[in-house]
Amino acid sequence: MPIKKTRVATSLPPLPRLKIRKTTTNTATNQCFVLMSSLLNCWAANGEASAACSMFATDLKTCMEAQKPGKGQVSSVNYHASRLYPKLRGKVND
Repeated sequence: MPIKKTRVATSLPPLPRLKIRKTTTNTATNQCFVLMSSLLNCWAANGEASAACSMFATDLKTCMEAQKPGKGQVSSVNYHASRLYPKLRGKVND
């Protein structure tokens, strides 16, 4: 006896646009965030006007003054994906 096909192949619905999300694995931890959290923990444990937290405050100030926001490398994947989308989409009448 021949095997009957029970499942009909369905096509995927058309995509409104082709876009790739920004990856989060390439982001590095900012050192100032670590210093800020240690200062906040010190304030929570000892009070806001504590002399024990002054070292953390000066470290955070120097880090924030020295920190320059760097411009990240822009990926061209979305540009190429938008260029190739009409070719991937296929014919409109299908």
